[in-house]
Amino acid sequence: MNVAGPIRHRLVPAGPGRTGPAAPVLAAVPMVGPPRLRKVTNLAYLSAVLAINFTLTRPSPVDIMFVTALVLSLVSRQMITRNIFIFVTLILTWLGSLYVSSIALISNPEVTYYMVKISFAVSIGLCSSLVAAHWNELDLDRFLKTYIASNCIAAMLGVTGFLLGIEELMWDGRAKGFLDDPNMYGAFLLPGILASMYYLAAGGRRLLYGAALALLSLGLLMSFSRAAIVAALLWGGAYYLFLNRRNLPRAAGYAALGILALALLVAASTILIDGMADKLADRSTVAKPYDLGHDGRYGRYALSIGYILENPFGLGLLTWDMSYDEPIHNILLSSFMNYGWVAGLAFVLLLVFTVAISLSNYRATQNPAGLVVSVAWLAIVSCAFLHEAERWRHLWLFTGLVWGLNARHLVATQQPTTKRRVGRRGEPQSAAIPQRRAAA
Repeated sequence: MNVAGPIRHRLVPAGPGRTGPAAPVLAAVPMVGPPRLRKVTNLAYLSAVLAINFTLTRPSPVDIMFVTALVLSLVSRQMITRNIFIFVTLILTWLGSLYVSSIALISNPEVTYYMVKISFAVSIGLCSSLVAAHWNELDLDRFLKTYIASNCIAAMLGVTGFLLGIEELMWDGRAKGFLDDPNMYGAFLLPGILASMYYLAAGGRRLLYGAALALLSLGLLMSFSRAAIVAALLWGGAYYLFLNRRNLPRAAGYAALGILALALLVAASTILIDGMADKLADRSTVAKPYDLGHDGRYGRYALSIGYILENPFGLGLLTWDMSYDEPIHNILLSSFMNYGWVAGLAFVLLLVFTVAISLSNYRATQNPAGLVVSVAWLAIVSCAFLHEAERWRHLWLFTGLVWGLNARHLVATQQPTTKRRVGRRGEPQSAAIPQRRAAA
């Protein structure tokens, strides 16, 4: 792994018609295609992404697959950018604070279990950042298609379980597939929905990606996760407007058709599926009884402030659960309260810098596929503010991708290249290879 050497900047295209410094790299790494081991690493990583929703057993084989990809990445001429260095520092600080706050509770087997579980989840973020550092646009395209396939598998499992009443694929009458709970399942489907929208706008195989979007939307609906459904409407709507920003009247027409199709889907579901109408009525509310009151979700948010101020080193894993029936259900408050002020500050910096890097990467590349990753991360984080999300693999996966994606590589594949061709009379001519269209 190349980590030694001075920090270097290399002038590369930083957007249409301009140049700028690339992200500083702590080592000189050849820019020519990846070595064979790097291709094996990508294959191992994409295989883990495809299987990421199979988590019935503990430890999950998926965790072992991501650790394998991480080890392969470390031994395959790994590039370490400044962004990756900062990311690793922040997540290790957060994880280290979790260990320090919970070390006195290690005799509790459940605490040990959660420490291992969260550690594996965070390692997926590290793995994603390292693997993505070498990606170009084609690699990112393969990832998005693999993630859509993984989401479609999860959606089929969830929908089938809901329709047939298979308890192993449901929780409290809500679809969850092989994931731990419906809220995790709903947030897991959000990136696939956004990626399907991206490919529909790009053109080509619209029937395939239209079917994927419909299936994932149905799976999301049957999760009855209020946070995930609202996040899909909010961030999906914003992304849709962005993709069609140059033709808003046509976009409005398509949006109206989409809303009509969704309404028909919901209406048909309530008629054809037993219990669907009752479940929709039950979940179609801003606040459930367990959200309200002194010990409700929102009440616990207020109560946590006192615990945070009185415990700078954190309560430790599961300590809160001994006094209250439900966890805090907010990853930011949980970081401060359970793992200490250092962990809370590290997570705040992680959020702020991730947003800044997302904006910086898009300004430098104008790459719509890279934007899918950033918007997907925002959608998942929106859900994480209402749930116990430290153990969500997809949260750490997309956080790592945002930090790892290297603007230099995406710029290189976005810029039209020039080649020589022979005209009708034999004279050489210059022709730019047209850039692939990425939005409607």
